[in-house]
Amino acid sequence: MITKFGLNYHKVPCVRPFDTYLLPDKIFSGCVPTHKLIYHGEDVGDVRGIYGPIDGLFLLEKGHHIDNGRFGWWNPATKEYRLIPRVFFEVEEGLEDNDCRIGIGIGIDLATHDYKIIWVRTYWNDYESDIFPKVYAAVYSMKNDSWKHLEPNFSHECQICASSQHCTYKNGMYYWISTSKKYISEGINVYFIRTFDISTELFGEFEGPPIPGEHWVTLFLRGGSIATMSSKDVTQAMRAFYDIWVNIRGNNQIKVYTVNPPITDYLCTGIWEYDKFIYELTQSCKVLFYDQTAKQVTSLGFEFVELSFGSLGFEL
Repeated sequence: MITKFGLNYHKVPCVRPFDTYLLPDKIFSGCVPTHKLIYHGEDVGDVRGIYGPIDGLFLLEKGHHIDNGRFGWWNPATKEYRLIPRVFFEVEEGLEDNDCRIGIGIGIDLATHDYKIIWVRTYWNDYESDIFPKVYAAVYSMKNDSWKHLEPNFSHECQICASSQHCTYKNGMYYWISTSKKYISEGINVYFIRTFDISTELFGEFEGPPIPGEHWVTLFLRGGSIATMSSKDVTQAMRAFYDIWVNIRGNNQIKVYTVNPPITDYLCTGIWEYDKFIYELTQSCKVLFYDQTAKQVTSLGFEFVELSFGSLGFEL
């Protein structure tokens, strides 16, 4: 399933369309797959973000989190949209939202089969020109239709990177890429994997791959497992090399291969199966996949030329 959300400035006033397509279970190099449009929303109003999917459900962000916007569950199969209550964080005067240090995750409580949302935030202290030394978090339960505030056990200095692709949830646990205060204090900016147990509602962390802190990094689901992608320089079109790391035997990290896609001006949006990387071209908005095994680029048959800005998501 492929979803595309963006802004269409070709219409006056500007609208925010939202499309969902079904693709075959298998895709093959050199063959443009067929796809079927199962939902088209001409204008989804002030929806600003899409998270997921999980079990076919998407989490839509309505409004902006700076203004304490709201979330809603969206089911493309039934076309049902369920708005959920707002959550408010009690913060001191002079604090502003810190946009770059926000973690949002969705997952399933395997013990109760309850769908949950975890929202982690920090705030900027305008008086001190620094991050306010506190991490705020809340978890939402679909069964209770309510939020509960949490007390995270990690420092505000441990930045959760907002670049995880789509829904990095697996077996009752949500994952983010993060930095660790332990290594920050030693002057070494090393990435860690931050976790949230959906059932126990506890945070955790384990050591990530040995990636230098100045590298670009993101998390993916690769064949149903958590994988990390990193690159020293993503600005070098057709010359950037991306290292792919996976967890084996617990929390041990190994580099499985390095990818150098022969594509210019692109955004990598995820991995299909184990070796097919999905790219959206930034100029033409075409969607391609690069088969690392076959070393071949193939179109997925999508051209979102009318959307000047947006996000692309998919679920295997």
